[in-house]
Amino acid sequence: MEFHEKSLELNITRELLNLADSWYWFLTDIPLWRYWRPRYRLPFLKFPPSTAGGFHITTEGKNDPTGQAGGGYDVRIKTGIGGHLLFIQYKKGDFTSAIPDPKSEFAKAPHEHFKFKINSTSTNQHFVLRDLANGIGKVKGNAVVYAFPLIADMDELEANAGKLIHKTKFISITDIDAQAKTDKVTFTMGQEHNFRVCRANMNRCEVNYFFMAYRGKDRSAEIISDVIAVRFQKTLSYFIKAIEKNYREYELYEDYIPYGLQQSFIQYTRYLLHYFEVAPNKLDIPYLKQYGNYFYPDEFNEYKNSERDIEILSSVFNSLKEFGEFINSLDRNPEKIFSREIPKYKPQFLITSDGDNGFRIKFGEQTSQEAIESINYIIV
Repeated sequence: MEFHEKSLELNITRELLNLADSWYWFLTDIPLWRYWRPRYRLPFLKFPPSTAGGFHITTEGKNDPTGQAGGGYDVRIKTGIGGHLLFIQYKKGDFTSAIPDPKSEFAKAPHEHFKFKINSTSTNQHFVLRDLANGIGKVKGNAVVYAFPLIADMDELEANAGKLIHKTKFISITDIDAQAKTDKVTFTMGQEHNFRVCRANMNRCEVNYFFMAYRGKDRSAEIISDVIAVRFQKTLSYFIKAIEKNYREYELYEDYIPYGLQQSFIQYTRYLLHYFEVAPNKLDIPYLKQYGNYFYPDEFNEYKNSERDIEILSSVFNSLKEFGEFINSLDRNPEKIFSREIPKYKPQFLITSDGDNGFRIKFGEQTSQEAIESINYIIV
């Protein structure tokens, strides 16, 4: 089977959306069934899901070709009130052990690395993303990124399905340009530029054709933390409102609510530990230490506890800290749950739609339609 960029795009996007919505699974799980009274009144909760999309340009999407309206493409993204947006440019890398140049970082061993083309002679993709980052990104945030999966072929994709994020590096377009400016190197339109990532060490990277060793951050920790925490807040808020409605309407037995919610949160933390393959004793997270008795002694022994996964999961659990404290502080009086304000999470990276139900984005008339339509986004 041929290996296409679209396969990576679809599978990694699915993983991000699953992570975003995963807290919902544990609010309909055994703890609530077990502690709900009466059981036949357990509500069916319709949580609004996260979504993904891409730009599609039609003849209606292009402004007046006479130039009276300015030319270019005018694109509207609907996010819903309070939606949060992340732009992603997925890239399929070519795995190689060839030395690109004696000046290259990969002239030194180990030579094996992935080469991702970020700008070509025809589409000038990096410049389109730069404009996007400097436009909407500059005003609202910095959520325009490359996704570089270290996956060589379909066999590797299938072997890592469901855990592709472990092998995907997220790099901000703004970070690349900021370092290029510091190092006094220039991206050239119409010139092929590549981003190279070492297979054995994801932190060993290079941008060429000018062989700039990339020192910027892998933004995976911030992005994944935002995706999870933003949706956690929205889902928890929706859940409590739905529970209050059912509680008052059906005069439900009150003791189940705090305990059921706490048990659901514990099971959710267990899910995240297994997803990122990190043992709890490798993390310095105070509220996690309270849950030690809920885990089997050898439950996490098989995991490698990689430095990158520890960094990502530490960031995720820190982003959930206030929610964990809120849930663990609940007592048996449901009226306190309904009257207390849920903690608010401020995204580090995602673009926030502040009540305007979406974004309008303008692309210049010289912009390649192919380059625009290759950009994806998720809304959480």
